[in-house]
Amino acid sequence: MSLKSMKMFTVQAVLALLLVACSGAHAQDDSDAAMKGDKTGTNPINFAPELRLYNEYQELNVDGDGNQNVTTLEGRMPILDGKFQVRARARYSYLELDAGDESGFGDVDFRLLTVPYMNMKKKEAAAIGLEVFLDTAEEDVLGSGTTAFGPQVFFVKFLPTGLFAPGVQYKFSVDKDRGRADIDQILIDLNYLRMASDKQSWFFADPQIVIDNESDLEYAIVDLEFGAMMSKWTDSLPGHSVYVRPSFGLGSDRPVDGSVEVGYRIIM
Repeated sequence: MSLKSMKMFTVQAVLALLLVACSGAHAQDDSDAAMKGDKTGTNPINFAPELRLYNEYQELNVDGDGNQNVTTLEGRMPILDGKFQVRARARYSYLELDAGDESGFGDVDFRLLTVPYMNMKKKEAAAIGLEVFLDTAEEDVLGSGTTAFGPQVFFVKFLPTGLFAPGVQYKFSVDKDRGRADIDQILIDLNYLRMASDKQSWFFADPQIVIDNESDLEYAIVDLEFGAMMSKWTDSLPGHSVYVRPSFGLGSDRPVDGSVEVGYRIIM
């Protein structure tokens, strides 16, 4: 099977699974009541309406000095009676390099996610999704220069103090307009969440392994998040939370040495 055929088969298989999930029973019915009380935004299969605003400052692994500041607006919304969740993200970036500075809007991406399997007796679930990355950046250096698909699947194991959610995504180009390199990546995430006993604060870790088949690169990015509900300090903001997420890159091929993200989240 050629690489192009494999990419198309991957997308067709994910779309088929999404259609099956749409026509089947609502996998979250057994747990909806329990999830409605969760306003932390830390459960990846809790399809509550959500709005996030966050800013990430990155120290880039480039020759000479280089850094980038990325501000992201993200929205999540359940659709089709809660069977699916749509996520959309838009970014504004400021890039500073020795060769000069650039600023403007970056690439926009969308994701459709569903949970075809959930067994709360076993405290486990599985989700599948399809992410679409659009080539919308105002300047070449602020985006990938290609439209890409990213089918993904992840497993969720609920623990007494949090959850563990390993997942894998295959991201690849379906269009190339700017003479840039194709995207052909495998991303492996090992998400781990630990909640405080009062459910008002948490620690989240996401070691992500990136295998770049197109450029023959391998590296890892480790995110560490510390978050808290604002209800710890005031009862007037239910569903509001804040977090700080430092990260660091591993491997000589890493694009980023380290970064710090600060975010604000509202669960409706």
